[in-house]
Amino acid sequence: MGSRGERIGQQLEGQDAPVTFFITTPYSGHASVVTHWAETHQVACLAPPTLSEIAEGSTQWVEQCVSQREWAIPALERFFLRHIQGIQGVREFLERALSGRLGKGVIGCDSWTYAFLQHVIGIDGAPVFTLQSMEGEQLARYFAQIATHSGEPPPVYSTRTGKQVLFDSASNQKSKAPNKELQRLAAHCRGHIGLAWHYWRERLREPKAGDDEALWLVDALAEAELSVDTEDIATLVLHALVVHGGLDDDSLGEVLPFSHHEALNARLALQRKGIVSSCEGRWQIAPLSYASVRQLLESRNYLVDPL
Repeated sequence: MGSRGERIGQQLEGQDAPVTFFITTPYSGHASVVTHWAETHQVACLAPPTLSEIAEGSTQWVEQCVSQREWAIPALERFFLRHIQGIQGVREFLERALSGRLGKGVIGCDSWTYAFLQHVIGIDGAPVFTLQSMEGEQLARYFAQIATHSGEPPPVYSTRTGKQVLFDSASNQKSKAPNKELQRLAAHCRGHIGLAWHYWRERLREPKAGDDEALWLVDALAEAELSVDTEDIATLVLHALVVHGGLDDDSLGEVLPFSHHEALNARLALQRKGIVSSCEGRWQIAPLSYASVRQLLESRNYLVDPL
C-alpha cells in the first residue's frame, strides 16, 4: 500500500477511542496494514483462538487479553465462525474491548465480516477507517508507482487500440483525460484498489520479441461467471466464504446447514469452475470472480458488505 498505508497508520495512531477499526474489501490488505502499524509501534498482535475454541464457544482466550494495555488484531475474520457457539468468544471480546476494559486496540477487519458482526452483535460507536475508492486517474498513478524502475514505469499498451495505457507522471500531467481503460477498470472494481490490482496483473502480457520493456494490456479477461440458476447450496458456500474472509474445508463444514460431504462437493464444483481458489490454506472467492459473486448474493437478498 506504500504511502496510503502510512497515512492510514497515522490516522490510527491519533485515535483516543478504546477500539479503532480499519476495514477493507477483500484483497485490499487490512491485515498487512494493521500488522505493519503494530510492528512500527511495538504493539502486540493478539493471536486468534483455535478452531476448537471457536467452535465450542470458549471465552478463555478472551481472559488472556486482559493483561494487554495496547493490542492489535490484524484480521478479525479469524476470530469467529458463523453459528451460535462460534460467535460467543468474539461477542464477549468486542463487548469488553468497546467498553474500554481491554485497554486500547486497533482491529483490522474484512468489510463482509464487519457487516455480519454489525448485524448480529452491534459494534456501533467505534471509529472506522477504510481506503478511499479510486478512479481511473488514481489507478494510473498507483500502477505507475508500483511498477517504476530507474525512475520511470515501463510503457504499457492496449492490445485493442495499440495506444499507451500507462504513462510516467510527467506525461500524466499533460494528459487532459484519464485513460478509458483504467476508468472502466475502476468502475468494474467499484474503485477497490486490491481488486483492481488483481485484474491489472492478470491482464498484463510479457513484452514482444525484441522489446525489453513494453508490456501489453489485453482487452478483457474470461471471468468465471455464475449462472442465475446457481443452486442454493453453492450460494450458501459462497456467502460463508466471503463473510469469513476464506475458510478451510473443516471450518466450512462447521458453518453450513448441511453435511460436510455436501459442503465439500459444492466447494469442489465451484473450484472446478474457477469461482473459488486456495490461498494460504483457505478457500476464498477468486479475485476475478468477486464482482459476479457479490452481484449474485445481493440479487438474492443476502447480507452484503457496505463498500
